[in-house]
Order: sequence, then structure tokens, then C-alpha cells
Amino acid sequence: MVHKNQFTQISSLILFSFLVLMSIRLTLYNFYTEDFADLSTTEFYASLFMGFRVDMITIFTFSSIFVLALIFLKRPKHRAIVALLWAVILNIIFVISFSDVLYYDYIHRHISNEIFHLGDDMDIIINMAFGSMLFYTLGASLLSALFLYSVYRFFSHCPKEFISSKKLALFTFITILVIFLGIRNNLGGKSFGSSDAFAVNKVSSGNLALNGFFTIYRTAKKTAKHNLMSLEDAIKISKDALKTPNAPFVDKEYPLLRKYPFKSVQKYNVVIILLESFGAEHVDGFTRYKELNVTPYFKKLSEEGLKFTNFYSNGYRSIFGITSIFTGITIPAGAQYLGKGLELSNLSYLGNVAKENGYSTLSMQASNGRSYRVDAVSALSGFDEYYGAGDMPNVEVVDEGRGPLTGTYDFNMLDFYHKKLNTLKEPFLSFAFTSSTHSDFYLPSAKFERYPHDLKNYNGALNAYIYADDSIKRFMESVKSEPWFDRTIFIFTSDHGSGDALNPIARKYRPDDKPLMPIEHFRIPLIIYAPKIFQPKEIKTLGGHNDIFPTIVDMLGLKAEITTMGSSLFDKDISERFVYFYAGNLIGLITNSGYIKYNFKNIVEKDVENENLIAKMKKLLFAIDTAEAGLLEKNRWTK
Repeated sequence: MVHKNQFTQISSLILFSFLVLMSIRLTLYNFYTEDFADLSTTEFYASLFMGFRVDMITIFTFSSIFVLALIFLKRPKHRAIVALLWAVILNIIFVISFSDVLYYDYIHRHISNEIFHLGDDMDIIINMAFGSMLFYTLGASLLSALFLYSVYRFFSHCPKEFISSKKLALFTFITILVIFLGIRNNLGGKSFGSSDAFAVNKVSSGNLALNGFFTIYRTAKKTAKHNLMSLEDAIKISKDALKTPNAPFVDKEYPLLRKYPFKSVQKYNVVIILLESFGAEHVDGFTRYKELNVTPYFKKLSEEGLKFTNFYSNGYRSIFGITSIFTGITIPAGAQYLGKGLELSNLSYLGNVAKENGYSTLSMQASNGRSYRVDAVSALSGFDEYYGAGDMPNVEVVDEGRGPLTGTYDFNMLDFYHKKLNTLKEPFLSFAFTSSTHSDFYLPSAKFERYPHDLKNYNGALNAYIYADDSIKRFMESVKSEPWFDRTIFIFTSDHGSGDALNPIARKYRPDDKPLMPIEHFRIPLIIYAPKIFQPKEIKTLGGHNDIFPTIVDMLGLKAEITTMGSSLFDKDISERFVYFYAGNLIGLITNSGYIKYNFKNIVEKDVENENLIAKMKKLLFAIDTAEAGLLEKNRWTK
């Protein structure tokens, strides 16, 4: 195709780019229709318009240098090479944006700066790309090659007319002005940002408007400003919420540092098992939907232990949950993860506190040893022994050709865990993180596949729950014969929620259930199981990941001075219970009155209507966010 001039030729590729990104957005909408069901028709089209603005910023930001070069270059060979480089950049934008649509299935929001840490799980990513995502991988590769070739050929032909002289100067000026306005996308004040993409104050509006590439590069270059109020006011409000006579604040220089006194109680062992993607909405005994009988043993444990039914994760990623359990903090928006820079501030560490009180410590995970950098994170946190999948023999009985492809099967780790616990000097505190309920859902045997098995979809997840539940059963029934069992407290919880219990496949199994509020995706189970120590009880106390560390300290009577953004779940004197969570470009707060989500500009989701109560919750959220981030930045979190 021969174009009239260089400007119409350039405009054709820009228009094509807009069409691709809008098509990806509509694919997101069609894949996850229920996530956008709360948008009216007007709000839907307003969100699409915001999406057009987001795409304009994305395309113009990464196209400007190529556009300007192609305005002046005349030789076909040079134009083709520059256009090919431009096409490579555009193709990266397209591929990441579509990959984000697939990733959305796991966390129901767009990917952000966590993409820069996915390299820690490259084996899992590669396995998924050539496993359940093979069709998409091959399709993306083919379409990418076709796109690059087509652009190269397209720009190898010179346009009929090459505008030059005064007319070129005028057209160039107009082009630069359009690009500038397109990138800035705002005539006054600050340029257009992620929080501006919400056509209405609903999470669904922002999710429809944004694209994955935009959220990635904006969070890569931007550090969230945690200055929602003055640090002094934030500290005071946070202290008022956290205060308790049972763990008083002890140091003005470290204003949230609390002292837990030594209690003369038996030093019980602690065995923590962090379950991958065990969202409460899917788990028997915890789900508020119809039970599917996929975790019957886990339900039995919950009925024989302390069963916390109002417990929440503080984010969507495993490293968030691990960080909170080990340190008692929510990773601030825009901050580096533990093991990637967060540790540059002094933190309180669970393993260190245990060791200071005479405990042996052990940590392991069923993924490969460096996955999520849990090896380094465990060492930072005071765990003296650490093991990954490579250290664990394959004792699981597997069907032919079903050896674990990445990491190891849950029972392999739990059997190894059992044997290592037998070697520890009491009292001990240990941590283990499972993996079999992470997509791709490879299972050791077809006997666990009650549903039509799939490596990625909800049927596969349900089968993975069945397998994980069976692994927990075999582990627990075996350790009951150990002499240390009666002196041990087992803690079961999850790293984060998982998917949607009313997705199209799940609806077949729960046809009569009504959707719950989106915060249900954050709810996770917590069981504290010690039949010789605690009487069975269902506990509705509000709690989250940050409460596990102080709960262990309180429960064991350990002597400690620690700073956490949580409190003991057994402390009846806490002034105000809350869960503070982080989800990409959102932060949120759950209280006994309800929850709110905030995008650093507006509240975009809530289940509270009373304006005075909303204002109170917003004030507490601002205080917690500002206090935590500010004290970490100033290294006044803990000694």
C-alpha cells in the first residue's frame, strides 16, 4: 500500500495501535464480565473513553522519537529499519497488555511493578508459558512475527509525496504539539495518572480503562507519595488504634515499638504452614458459598481447632504474605519487597525473636530454593535452616510421566518437613510454604482429578485443592504419633486469595449463590490447631497477616520489643482492629464496620454508606499508610 505522504503512513500505524489496545481492553471485558457488572451503560462508555486516553499516553510516549525520525527520513531502507524498531516497541506493549489480561485471572487487577520481581519465579513462568498457556504463547509468537514483518514491508515503500520545506515545518509543529498534549493528556495541573483513569469511583472503571503496560511503566518510575497527612498526626492516630495495656509503646524515637513482656508459660513449638492460593471462598469450612467438598480434612481441622473466619490477606502476592508473617508489616505501595530493599530499614523479625527466646528455627518451601527469594528472606528473618524443592526427595506416589515439573509436590515437602521437625531441638518455630495449588495445576495422580482436569482453569484448581487437602491429611495424621505433637501449635493460613468462586465454571457448581462483595477475594482461612492446648472454637475476631507475628509472641509468652502493623488476635484490649492491605495502585482498610479501597485520589470501592463512618475509616487508612511508610523511610520503625 502506497500512502499519500509520510504523515498518513505514520498515522496508519498509530491508528492500528489504538485498535489493538482497545481490542485487548474489550477482550478483558469479555473474559471477566462479572468484574464489570456494576458499571452502568454510561459508566461503561465513560471508562472506555478513559481507556482511549490511557492508550494515547502509552502509544505517544513510546512512539514520539520514531514518529519524529520518520517525518524526516527519506530513504526507504532507513525508514524501514526505524519503523521496525518502532514496531518492536509497540509489539512489547501489545504482548504485555495481553499477558496482563491473562494475569488478571489470578488477582483481578492489572499487573504493576511486581513484574520486575517475577524473574525470581522464572521457572514457574516458563512452565506456564509452555504448559497451560502454550496456545497463547504460540499465537503471540506468530502474530508478533507477522506484525514486525508487515511493518517493515509497509515502511519499505516511500509515500507518493514527501512533504518538505515550510509545509513540513508546520506539520512537524502540529505533530509535536499533538504528541505533547497526548502524553500529558491534561491541560492544567498534573499530567494524567493512574488514579485519573477512574471515570467513576469504582474499581471496575479503573480496571477497564487501564492497560497492563501503562500500570507497569507508571509504577516503575513512580514512588507512591505516602503523605496523605502529616507524619506526626499519622503516628498519633495509628498508636490510638494499636494501643493496648498488654503491649505498651516504649520508645519516643521509635513511636510504634511495643514491648511484649515475658510470660512464664510452657514454650510450645510452632509449626506454620502457608498454603498457596487457599482463598477462603473456595475452602470447605470457610467459604460463604456452597461447599464443594474439596477440602474435607482441612474443614475437620478447623472444627477441632481455633477457626478464624474473619481473616484477610494483605495483598495479592505470595511475597506480601510471607513478608507480613515474618515482619508484621504490609509492603507500602511503591516500596521494594523484603529481600529486594525493604530490609534496608530495621525491621522486627519473627525468627530472630524466636531465637532470642531459645527457639530453634527452620524455614522451607515447595518451590525451587530461590523462588520469591525465600532463602534470603528466611535468613534475614532469623531462620537458621532453609530448604527448597531441590533438597526434598520425591516420596509421593505418582502416575507414569507425572513427576513435578517445577518445585515439588506438596506431600514431598510436608513429608520432608515432618522429618526435619524430628531433628530440631525443642522448642522450635518453623515455617513451610506449599505450591501445588499454584497454576499450572500439575498433580501426581489422576485419582485426585474429580473434575475434568485443566492446568489453568477452575476445575484444575478444585482438583489441586483436593490433592493439597489429602497431603495435609497425610502429614497431620503422621505427626500425631510424634512425642512433640502434644506440645506443638500448628498454624494454617494462606498467602492470598485465589480467583473467583463464581466464575463461569464455578457457577455450574454454585448455580444459586449470589455474589459477595469483592473483598471476599482477600479473605483467607486461619486455623490455630493444638488439640491438647486449645478447645475448639470459631472466632470472628477481625484479623490479617500482620497479626500473626504478634499473636505468636503473645501466645508463647515471648519477651520481645517489636514493631508491627498488627496485634495479637488473643488481645481483648486492642482499641481498634483493622486490616491494612495493598493491591497494585490501590490501598485499603478493613474494619469491623466494613472496608474501603483508595487509589491515592478517591475511594473507589466500599461497602459502607454512612459518610461519617467513611470519613473515619479514610482518616485511619491515611494514618496507617503514612505512619508505616514514613517511619520505614526514616528508619524509625524499630531499633
